Amino acid sequence: MSAKVDELRGGEALPLRLRNVRKVYRSGKKGVEAVKSMDLDIEPGELITLLGPSGCGKTTTLRMVAGLETITSGDVFIGTTRVNDLPPSKRNVGVGFESYALYPPLNVRENLAYGLKAGKRVADPDKTVDELADRLEMHDLLDLRPASLSSGQKQRVALARALIRKPPVLLLDEPLGHLDASARQHVRRELKLLQRQFGYTTIVVTHDQLEAMTLSDRMAVMDAGIIQQFGTPDEIFDDPANLFVADFVGEPSINLFTATVVRDGGRTMIRVGNDVLETAAQNAPDGAEVTVGIRPQDCTMKNVTRGLSGSIFVYEDLMEHGIARVNHPAVPDKPLVVQTPAELQLETGQSVTFSAPPKRVYLFDKDSGDRIR
Repeated sequence: MSAKVDELRGGEALPLRLRNVRKVYRSGKKGVEAVKSMDLDIEPGELITLLGPSGCGKTTTLRMVAGLETITSGDVFIGTTRVNDLPPSKRNVGVGFESYALYPPLNVRENLAYGLKAGKRVADPDKTVDELADRLEMHDLLDLRPASLSSGQKQRVALARALIRKPPVLLLDEPLGHLDASARQHVRRELKLLQRQFGYTTIVVTHDQLEAMTLSDRMAVMDAGIIQQFGTPDEIFDDPANLFVADFVGEPSINLFTATVVRDGGRTMIRVGNDVLETAAQNAPDGAEVTVGIRPQDCTMKNVTRGLSGSIFVYEDLMEHGIARVNHPAVPDKPLVVQTPAELQLETGQSVTFSAPPKRVYLFDKDSGDRIR
């Protein structure tokens, strides 16, 4: 075991593997399964995000990897070392959680340098602190104590403290959540650059899909303790595995409505009221009622002769593009959203017809939400 534990003390990025990992919180005889039989493989130097709504098991997963939460069953490996029974201090992971966990008596510089000096990791800890403070634009915070920092400033310090040791594995829980928009954009960019420069194997927990899409090499979309889909941002956006993923990822949100499948020779069509659209899905039976998903970005009004027809309820000119909300007579509960090119100027009340490429007209089972391909 000692040889394997030595593996964790090195500075090289290590793979991270979760095998059938479960977490059950028990209260008396009852239990709540927060994470359900999770399998996950993360390559050395890869940055992945765990994306999902509150309560889906993201932070619990991160805490189990860090050693801050016991594992009910299953195994976590860092490199080739099974770390289930190792305390957090022996796992050599950099951890940044929303709770900040800064030392109140120490100023920011001392908080950042503490781990470097204790472990004699670098020859000049103060120089290392100054260099990272420059990268994260936080030099003005170095002489302040945690009690005088805002929540956003504390979050930036906690992120810096996780980064400064250059750990082989980095675990970050909502690292940008309390930053204002300008600071968030800068720190997100620097986090990505630092991760690339030093090769940390990184897990970032977030509920912010923009953060996940811009940071990730791959992302795991979670719901109810289960990874619903794991893939690159493009794979998640372009090829959603189920209705939850399609609906959770994407801004503006995907259009969802009920339609009837019509088989026409070798083609599959969907009928919405008096309108029809072709879909690339081949496994939907004729006459079946399905949930249809079409992303606003995939819709077009240019040279369309057959598609979905309605009238514009609201049109927003956002300079780089427009957003048209279209009332369709067969979709009464909410307007369908179409993203339009900037040069196409539309007006409220205008009649329009739009369509989408067949491969971007997604079908989902009405009951299970599974993708029909």
